Amino acid sequence: MIPENIFREYDIRGLVDEEITPQVTALIGKSFGTAAVEKKVRRVIVGCDARISSPELKDALIEGVLSTGAGVIDIGMVPTPIVYFGAYKTGCGTALMLTASHNPPQYNGVKMMLKGHTLYGREIRDIYQSSIQGNWTTGRGSLSREDIVQDYFHAIASHIRLQKPLKVVVDCANGIPGAFAPALLRKIGCEVVELYCDVDGTFPNHPADPTRSENLADLIDAVRQTRSDVGLALDGDGDRVVSVSGDGEVISPDRLMILFVRDILRNHPGRHILYDVKCTRLLPKEVNQSCGNAMMWKTGHSLMKAKARKTDAVFGGEMSGHYFFRDRWPGFDDGIYGGARLCELLSGSDPVEMFRSLPDCASSGELRFFAADAHSLVSMFQEHAQFDDAAQVSSIDGIRVDFSFGFGLLRASNTAPEAVMRFEADSETQLQAIRRRFDDELKKLKKLDAAIDLSGFELD
Repeated sequence: MIPENIFREYDIRGLVDEEITPQVTALIGKSFGTAAVEKKVRRVIVGCDARISSPELKDALIEGVLSTGAGVIDIGMVPTPIVYFGAYKTGCGTALMLTASHNPPQYNGVKMMLKGHTLYGREIRDIYQSSIQGNWTTGRGSLSREDIVQDYFHAIASHIRLQKPLKVVVDCANGIPGAFAPALLRKIGCEVVELYCDVDGTFPNHPADPTRSENLADLIDAVRQTRSDVGLALDGDGDRVVSVSGDGEVISPDRLMILFVRDILRNHPGRHILYDVKCTRLLPKEVNQSCGNAMMWKTGHSLMKAKARKTDAVFGGEMSGHYFFRDRWPGFDDGIYGGARLCELLSGSDPVEMFRSLPDCASSGELRFFAADAHSLVSMFQEHAQFDDAAQVSSIDGIRVDFSFGFGLLRASNTAPEAVMRFEADSETQLQAIRRRFDDELKKLKKLDAAIDLSGFELD
């Protein structure tokens, strides 16, 4: 038996022992290995994060792949971006990463890349179907072990140039990036203050999710106490980063994208810049002012990477802290590299003034509430909600309603049984007005269908 619910929109993820077991990961390895063999891929890069369960699960995953005739290059315990880098460096474009990203230690899962494409949606469901049907190729692939960390470091250090040294606090939340990020930052010329960089798969200090403000409190204190130029918080597998200014202000990832956009479009005018539906409306304004072409897209690292390739976007990013650099980097999401690029930018000016140059407005941040069937709820909202006075209504991912003075968003999470809301406006009063509009429309839905469960959301 293999539980269908662990096969999510962007990856595979579930509870260790209950849903994710060595037997399950072996079946996933067989299904993925079969898909690789059918596409004439000879080698698969495999790595894992530092969770207690990861080494055993990785061994089972590798055995599953080998049994299909596909070869495996085991690169050990590394952040997800190094796995992506390995797939790029070797030219196979194919990789498996055993990780549950920012989830608590009792979770684990698999991220998958096949011939340069990160699997999502139907492709992940195809892996599930293959796993229950058992139509696998057979053979015996070869296993080798390689250390590509120094190649990864060299690839970054060869083109990142700091104009002056920076003092940086890096919080790795005891995740696997702690064994790599401080060393990389020192290699490019930073003075590094380490915070929770000792690797511990139980995450004893705080959850490895930098998008939650409560998880940044220690980093803010450390930046202020050490008088550092910037603070960097990485998630559990290192593909996301959130920054804190020298003043102790959390710079939301969508606002940080503005700094990257200004720099990248200076050398690549007219190119596409991608951003997800949760991002501030200040970002496309900046893109247009910098002679770029702003393009809003669906939330999800796999979806963003696919869209970036299709549109040849030079850069993309998400509110969650995923950044996709395609000017001097291959385009995969890499929080460590994103931190290095930020340090390069800050070294060319006064870091405090550079952060202060960013435009700002009233924002709610992400608001999440439990919804057992969030997709149905959002679908009904799209069908019945009335926003006739809106400047624009987008339904590419949930519903985003833009007014001349702000926007409101309601979408279904693809990683949890939750609905996600976000509001932004020129003033706090206008923000609350938009939020009340969404609240009122949700109340109307409840009247239309009493079976709708809104118990997780506190209506005004």
